[in-house]
Amino acid sequence: MNGFTRHILALALTCWIGGMASARTTDGTLGLLQLPNNGIPAIVEMQGSFTAVLRQEATLSLSGAAGELPLETIWSQLPGGMQQAQCSPSSPAPPGVYALRAADGTGTDVNARAVYVVDSFPETYQVAHITDTHIGKTGRPRPDTEILTTIIETINASEAALTLITGDLTENGEPEQFQRFLGLLDLCRLPTFVVPGNHDRKADNYRRFFGPLTYYFTFGKDGYLAFDTKDYLIANELTGQDGLLHFYRRQIRASRWSIGFTHRYDVTMGIRAQITLFVDDPLDYLVYGHIHREAGEGDGIPWGSTRAIITPAAIDGVFRILRVDVNGVHPLETIDTAANPNQEN
Repeated sequence: MNGFTRHILALALTCWIGGMASARTTDGTLGLLQLPNNGIPAIVEMQGSFTAVLRQEATLSLSGAAGELPLETIWSQLPGGMQQAQCSPSSPAPPGVYALRAADGTGTDVNARAVYVVDSFPETYQVAHITDTHIGKTGRPRPDTEILTTIIETINASEAALTLITGDLTENGEPEQFQRFLGLLDLCRLPTFVVPGNHDRKADNYRRFFGPLTYYFTFGKDGYLAFDTKDYLIANELTGQDGLLHFYRRQIRASRWSIGFTHRYDVTMGIRAQITLFVDDPLDYLVYGHIHREAGEGDGIPWGSTRAIITPAAIDGVFRILRVDVNGVHPLETIDTAANPNQEN
């Protein structure tokens, strides 16, 4: 285990958890605080800043092992009425894992594991890739929660610096399944970034629990772009996602490596999105799941230079570690924690 990861794990273990029982709303959905959250956290250096999105302006602070750290904020209004705050600690925040707190005239809202502060970003690091957790699926040799708990415990003991979870978080998008997934998500000591899959589509439940379907973040020199999959109309041209993909792709253009992560890829994907991501300014890598098996002949992106990295399903006890360094993103052999047979996707 490298020094960076040991440091993050130690910080996570000592993460101050007071008040986390009141995190989010009583049913687990996002409340006053929308971003960052434990499915789309912020990772910053000690003197860095991050952006928060709220339903209305509030007094913001970080809560961690060092205590309560007030945040200085610059507010602006987003289209649709949400409020955006550029947040900076009033004094340098010690490295650690922080809950984000918002207080207004009606009370306090908390997003646990929302902000990670690090000394510096490593040149070489590892990423854990989990996909197709299918919380709520029955008829397995082991309970769904036990399978994912084992995977998370294995990741916690690894050298991974962050975790990508690429869709089909639930079996059929029921609120109760998202609530159970949230409880398991917080077992992970690392920053966890999620995107939805086709099984997460019921009503607007995914948005209510995690917020935007499309976003980007940077980790040191590398840029990550998350985007949605809508059944067989991936990156549907009838939504605003095409414009977001173009904008976010530009934001990470200067990155050492540009890494897309989504639930699935299919040639039926909207043509404008494909031109943006794989032709005009190709992503270096696309990480996804959905097919519940290793990549085979015919899988992947049929044109351009973007390399596909496909991981089998977590519901079968499997995940993958990716090594990121100056030479690229290298998928390591999958880790099978259960040896369960593949099931339908």
